[in-house]
Amino acid sequence: MSDKADTGTSKALAIIEPEAPAGPTEPTREPRFTRETVGVIAGAAGVLALCLLATALVAEGKAGSSSERTCLGPQMTVAVAPEAATVVGNILEDAGCGQIEVEATKADQVLQPMALGGELPDVWIPDSSVWLDRITPATEPVTLRASMASSPVVLVSGDGLARTSYAEAFAEDDLLIGDPQRMMSALGTVVAGQAKPAREARLEPYGERIASGDEAAAPTDSGRLAELQTVMSGVTATSEQQWSTYAPMLKAAAPKEGTVVLDYPVLITADSSRRNAIAESITSFARVLDSGAADTALTQAGFRTTGAGKPSPTVGAYTRVDAASVTNAAAEWDAKLRPTRTIAVVDVSGSMAWQTGSGTTRLQLTQAAASEAVELLPGGAAVGLWAFSEAAEGDPADHTVLVPTRQLASKDQRAQLREEIAGLTARTGGGTALHDTALAAYQAAVASYDPLASNTVLLFTDGTNDDPGSMDLDELVRQLEAASDPRRPVRVLGIGITADADLGALQAIADATGGAAYVAERPEDVGTVLREALEQR
Repeated sequence: MSDKADTGTSKALAIIEPEAPAGPTEPTREPRFTRETVGVIAGAAGVLALCLLATALVAEGKAGSSSERTCLGPQMTVAVAPEAATVVGNILEDAGCGQIEVEATKADQVLQPMALGGELPDVWIPDSSVWLDRITPATEPVTLRASMASSPVVLVSGDGLARTSYAEAFAEDDLLIGDPQRMMSALGTVVAGQAKPAREARLEPYGERIASGDEAAAPTDSGRLAELQTVMSGVTATSEQQWSTYAPMLKAAAPKEGTVVLDYPVLITADSSRRNAIAESITSFARVLDSGAADTALTQAGFRTTGAGKPSPTVGAYTRVDAASVTNAAAEWDAKLRPTRTIAVVDVSGSMAWQTGSGTTRLQLTQAAASEAVELLPGGAAVGLWAFSEAAEGDPADHTVLVPTRQLASKDQRAQLREEIAGLTARTGGGTALHDTALAAYQAAVASYDPLASNTVLLFTDGTNDDPGSMDLDELVRQLEAASDPRRPVRVLGIGITADADLGALQAIADATGGAAYVAERPEDVGTVLREALEQR
């Protein structure tokens, strides 16, 4: 079973170097195709050119030693999944490609800038093509190779008895699960748990631990394998390559229900102008990956390829789970555990100090609800705190940033939020500067957007905008729409405190940002309304 044999390299190079028969120094033109259409070349002439180039690449890559080739081109950076970075670096070094720098890089380190249009490596080799489903890239990467190598997810046992199915694994009390948000090898366990209530129930505690933001909540593949070896019991799912590297003495088997396969795609992530500038290096890199030396090095490192036999040790044949099941499982897990990133913006105008029928003030009820949320949200959630009221004379701003938005698992973040929430009472006074503050908070949230989180602004208020120097509601809506960015979706969730709140304004703000508006008509319902708002992802 292998995924390396494909024509992706030839097709991608045909895009970078449209004059296929020419050498790597031939002039280039801008790539024409996206990730989805990279393999579509129209016309018989295009097909013939691809065939000629594919033949030339294979012949040149497989024949002779790497020392007989010259690795041409300028400096280039390749980000590689950590478990494959060393072997890829060694392959390039042996081929004389000193200008190509390899960096061990986790998936989220590339997904973040890829979604936001930030700085990217020239080429990215993640452990799975499924990662790209988590974001909408600002610029679609070009597939240079659909799969550099592969590694099936296998079940590894610590007690010397092979587990050949996920049913057996889920029956174990000491089943160890990784984090599918960070480790694609753990996704096999999630796929196996889908639509099976008992198994899904087993996954819930792991989900809660992962959401806690604690790095130790879901150990890496190597960490779990080390634990199995230490206690000589337990079961976990890892890639075959990780098992063969770290714990080949333990029993491993491919689950008979089918398994997820890590496919290690090779993606050109440089933009079009950069791709043209480094075309020689990309061509050299592709040829090196097509070489027999690369096949040998990858299989010796525990990966599966074509042309160099099977990795040793190996679990043998396996059945691949269909791609739709993997995609669906990844999407459901992501939706369930996608962390919250929110700015809590609290009205501290004079009316928030008014007492309610329960003898507490509107602000005190809001403080209680916000404090409860700070305690209940998992450590992976990021929360910041603002306070707002009409600016006093000489004060240039209607709002104050009390706590910057950081993960609750960060040092002292919960403590700072508790302290500043408790201190809001001393800040009450002035009018309700709702419009200017709503825009400022929304703009700040868009600017600090996290593509791997659910991004919101929680806007608490008990009144209507009465700041005479601010924009009107129509202008606010126009400004919100102008500030929106389809690549950075942020929702404003308006929470009205008592029936005095301006539901019309909150609804207009919510509608302009894809959010929602809520009103706690009874002051004691503030906590319930906040919990309902936070459940919306």
